[in-house]
Amino acid sequence: MNIGMHLYGMLKDRKGATMAEYAVIAAVLILVAIVAFTSLGSTIVAKIEALVAGM
Repeated sequence: MNIGMHLYGMLKDRKGATMAEYAVIAAVLILVAIVAFTSLGSTIVAKIEALVAGM
């Protein structure tokens, strides 16, 4: 098989592009989850500390 034809076939195949798109979406969702949980965790810790200090 000619290397040029092989590369053309890889570029024409959309499975790799779709998989890359899903990887980008998954990475963005993971980043959003990390930021949300970090922010939420800080808020919860502050509330618990305030509750303990009030006892």
